[in-house]
Amino acid sequence: RGGGSGGGADSVGGAVGGGEQPGALQQGVAVGGLALALTLSALNVAPLLHVAAAVAFVEVACGCVSLAQAVAAIDVRVLLTIAASFGLGAAMENTRVSTVLGEALTQAEPHMGAVPFLMLLYALTSLLSCVVSNAATVVLLYSVVRDVHAAELRASQLMLILMFAASSAFATPIGYQTNLMVQAAGGYRFSEFLRLGGALTLVTGIAASVVVGYAPASWLP
Repeated sequence: RGGGSGGGADSVGGAVGGGEQPGALQQGVAVGGLALALTLSALNVAPLLHVAAAVAFVEVACGCVSLAQAVAAIDVRVLLTIAASFGLGAAMENTRVSTVLGEALTQAEPHMGAVPFLMLLYALTSLLSCVVSNAATVVLLYSVVRDVHAAELRASQLMLILMFAASSAFATPIGYQTNLMVQAAGGYRFSEFLRLGGALTLVTGIAASVVVGYAPASWLP
């Protein structure tokens, strides 16, 4: 029985990994699984982690992807980076570094105004995200932003800027995996990322800060 079971799994994996075109069942499961995961998560019916894991099992069972491909898609380095960043974030909180930085930003806000302060926060977050991963950036700066008490801003506005800026690693090729992929494929230089990505970061930073800064309270969580 063990040999028969292994042969069945190999045949499914071979069908997927051997270059054969996916059938209507596999295409339907893939599209339907994505739509189901997003819908259930958006409606808070079930946690995204649980739904995504269930959909992944179904897609492997239906032959959308082989088990070997599913395992290979797990980036251990990214997981270790995120796990290590939680330790760094806890260290910043335990040593009160995050509190000191939060108080410094709190004192700067009345002299700058709401939108310029959001631009400053966006710039600092984006710069850090250009060096480390966006997940690590959020973990490291969350405790800092949490300790900021700005009179003209709500906590949700600060968190939105943190979220947007952490995903704005445009200025360096090392900020995100796809940046490195584009650099290798197109032969781009570091300075080209800095010029074009820096300009894009400036535009998105201004736009995000203005929209979030002037957003009506009813739009914010």
